[in-house]
Amino acid sequence: MSTGEPTVYIDFLCPWAYRGAMWLADVEKAGRIRPQFRFFSLSQNHDARQGLPEPPVWERDPHAKGLPAFLAATAARVQGPEAGDRFRIALQRARHEDHLPVDDPGTFWRAAERAGIDVARFERDFEQSDFTTLALEHAEAVQRGVFGVPTLVWPEGRSYYLKITDLIPADRAVALYDAIETVHRFGEVIEIKTPESEGTLAA
Repeated sequence: MSTGEPTVYIDFLCPWAYRGAMWLADVEKAGRIRPQFRFFSLSQNHDARQGLPEPPVWERDPHAKGLPAFLAATAARVQGPEAGDRFRIALQRARHEDHLPVDDPGTFWRAAERAGIDVARFERDFEQSDFTTLALEHAEAVQRGVFGVPTLVWPEGRSYYLKITDLIPADRAVALYDAIETVHRFGEVIEIKTPESEGTLAA
């Protein structure tokens, strides 16, 4: 099978996005994909679904849950795509493995150190960050029909929203990806869904 280059939309708040990102990291290590991670704000998505009027949440309440994390990730990207990816993974792990507050500056600095990026430069870039990148990527996601994270979008436009209840073992990561890519080849299949228990929905 060919190497894929899906775009993957995430929010740092979401455990589904965290598990998906850890799975995709193993698939990337195996040389199967080169994913591009982008931002999708669950806070803004929730407000839009509730019918709340514009402006978007980052203009009304820039300190809303999850938004400062996007600013931190934007600042890390200034040091290049690889540095941005290392920081993204470090921040997701800080939130979902270490259970640190995702919007706390101390968590950002810790993630920056773990990611091996220039922390002094990161601090300066963080002070100058705004929500332009989030606004653009969130709008792009909405145009593509994204409603939750993680959503994988392939260059030809097909997309999949996944919920993974547990971390996928590294030795099974590629098999899962290949199974999804196989289904992806059948344009007639537009939805596969399993019944969800109350406990699953709350995960």
